[in-house]
Order: sequence, then structure tokens, then C-alpha cells
Amino acid sequence: MALQYLDSILGTFVAHPYITIFIGLFFFGETVLLPAIYFTLDGRLHLPYIIAIAMFVTIASDIFWYYVGAHMKERFAKKIVTSRLQKTVEKLSLIFARQSNAILYFSKFVYGTRTAVQILSGLQPMPFRKYITINFLGVFSLLMFIITLAYSVNLTVENIHGIVRDLQVSFLIFIIILISTHIAISTYFKKIWSQ
Repeated sequence: MALQYLDSILGTFVAHPYITIFIGLFFFGETVLLPAIYFTLDGRLHLPYIIAIAMFVTIASDIFWYYVGAHMKERFAKKIVTSRLQKTVEKLSLIFARQSNAILYFSKFVYGTRTAVQILSGLQPMPFRKYITINFLGVFSLLMFIITLAYSVNLTVENIHGIVRDLQVSFLIFIIILISTHIAISTYFKKIWSQ
């Protein structure tokens, strides 16, 4: 019974890969994006859909955390946050206040900082229009970087495969010439020495 249920779920995921990617990106982030890009290289998925889904999910998730930060000061911080954690948040807020644009943009490229930076953006508070513009540019830049890197690696691997194939053919020709030359020289010297 459990195997049938699991098989049904897996069948649904396989039948609807873009919905699966949407859900996966929402809960697991870039961990799901990398296999999705691999499947676009393989021709099983369409890159524009992957980009649209990744942009939408990432920005929606970031906006959620921005609003958590915006409402954290009054409701959450005083009740749950300890004094030690409050001091850490204050130190981070001071650093963030000085370089908020750069930190928000580059947080996309540093794994594990994205959620904290979104919350800090809301805590500051960074104006929403400025926040969404910088955040959009950061998400788009990260996606383009990952996609460019994936396609570059794929082309490199294809070229290496071609080079390896060419090397194999060249090596085979080299072996044939070497053996033929060896046989010819051996035959020649055997004739000379046998006289």
C-alpha cells in the first residue's frame, strides 16, 4: 500500500516536472535549481520556464522574509529573541546599514546568507521599491551566472569528449603506423641478415 502511494507521488512528479521544480525551489532553493538546469542541458526541460519559475519562487520567498523582518521589531524581537541574539542582530544591522545595497545584491551568491539578509532588509527598513529592484537584479544575476557556468561546463565536456575521441583515433593511427613500420623494418633487416 505504501509503495503504491509512493509510486503515485513519484509518477505525479515525473508527469509534472515544472510543478515539482516550483515546489522544490520554494522549500529547498538552489539545491533543486541545479538538477533542473542539468535537465535543460539534456533537453528534457525548457530553460525559459526554469528561469521564470526560479525568479518567481525566489523573489516571492524573499519578499516573505522581507516582511518577516519588517514586522519582527515590534512583535517578534521583544518576545523571543534573547539579549545575546539581539546584540548580534544589532551588529549585523549596523554593517548592513552602511552597505545594504551591496550586501543585498551579493547575498544571492553566498550560500546561507539569503534569508538573513532579507530579514535585515525588512528590519532596517529598506524602502520596498529599492529592495525589490536590487533583489531582482541579484536573483537574475545569480541565475545567469549558474546557467552560463552550466552551459560552459557542458560545452567544455563536449569538446573534451571530441578531443578524447580525436586522440583515440590519432592514437589508433599512431599504433597502426608504428606496427607497420616495425614490421617493415623487421622484414627488411631479416632479409639483409639472412643473406
